[in-house]
Amino acid sequence: MRQIAFFSQKGGCGKTTSCVNIAAALGDMGRRVLAIDLDSNACASRTFGVLEDLENSVAAALLGLRPLADVIIPTAIPNVWLSPGAADLHGLEGAAGIADANRLDNSGRLSPIALKLELERLDPAQFDYILLDCAGGHPFIAHLALLACDEVIIPTGLSVYDLYAATPAMHLILMAREVRGDDKPEFLGFLPNGAGRQGVSERIQSKLDQYALPCLSPIRHSELLKTLAGQHDVLKRFVVLSRRKSAVAASFEQVAREIDSGVADEKPVEVAESVEVDDVMATPISEEGPQAKPLDSDVP
Repeated sequence: MRQIAFFSQKGGCGKTTSCVNIAAALGDMGRRVLAIDLDSNACASRTFGVLEDLENSVAAALLGLRPLADVIIPTAIPNVWLSPGAADLHGLEGAAGIADANRLDNSGRLSPIALKLELERLDPAQFDYILLDCAGGHPFIAHLALLACDEVIIPTGLSVYDLYAATPAMHLILMAREVRGDDKPEFLGFLPNGAGRQGVSERIQSKLDQYALPCLSPIRHSELLKTLAGQHDVLKRFVVLSRRKSAVAASFEQVAREIDSGVADEKPVEVAESVEVDDVMATPISEEGPQAKPLDSDVP
């Protein structure tokens, strides 16, 4: 049972969109997937057509009010289950009324290993993947996720500055390894979002090569991702299910295959130029502006 966090401190970089579509793609491949929504805005839960209160959310499990297994529900997506988010996640660190004394740290607050404890209670044969949709700009939730997961994917934009902005996330991964005392979580790779046909630029690729940083295949740019989000039919909110012939769906499916079999073993699949042109497939990669900062002294 692989536990993968979609993590970045930056908002709007594609964490939730990537997490839910890759969950659907893995489910479509026959893998059993649990998505855990760790965002107080519950965007992933809303995409799955679910909105829950504290009692029926992952927050209840973290506080020891209910076992995580009791707040896992099936979704409309075959082979995909969900542990919903809730607004209560926002104040989780200082929450009162923690039901399980084992969840308290020395200061009387919720322990940062609370999520790890809950994941360890699950039957390891129940799911093939657990995907954690992490909240941006929430240090405590980030700490919970990094201490619990096995692997991390960092969604990012397509400029050198976006890589520079991901440096703090890389440092947090290293800090989590120090706390855990092992080589976990493993950095599975960057996941560039919003690419044109040409993929990542040579400048980005040179930086990735310079520091031997792994990178999954880029997700193609598409206006479909904005228009599908509000569909009444839940199944139509997932581009990998509703618009299978689009370039953006193919890119999510490609990343799902890379995760499942390993980036080095999976070659990108070429998408025919005739597939749905309304994707805005030719949108160019964002250019590095004059304020982009070098990575030489910042990326480990």
